[in-house]
Amino acid sequence: MIEFEGDEGLTKKRKRSKKRTGLYLVIALVLLFVATLGAHGMTLSQDCDKLSAEVTELEAKKKELEQESEEIKERSEYMKTDAYIEDVAREKFGLAYDDEIIFKAADSN
Repeated sequence: MIEFEGDEGLTKKRKRSKKRTGLYLVIALVLLFVATLGAHGMTLSQDCDKLSAEVTELEAKKKELEQESEEIKERSEYMKTDAYIEDVAREKFGLAYDDEIIFKAADSN
């Protein structure tokens, strides 16, 4: 095969061109990877903020329900006393002790 003087330089340029193309391809893939990670990172950050707000809201609701539960327990304990029975007898049935005098307000009609 006959070689010309300029053939050797041409093959080196082609090899260099292929190496550069490969390098550019790798750089493009790395940039694409970094951009994808950045986008997912922002999405995860937003999700984290939403979940944090939801946790705060649920904790407030939990405190509210615990307070309501405590009030129910106190009411339940009160309903077991004689004072509760007397209050219900007075309010619903209009009962009174024999030695008590009941004053009722006159209707303003």
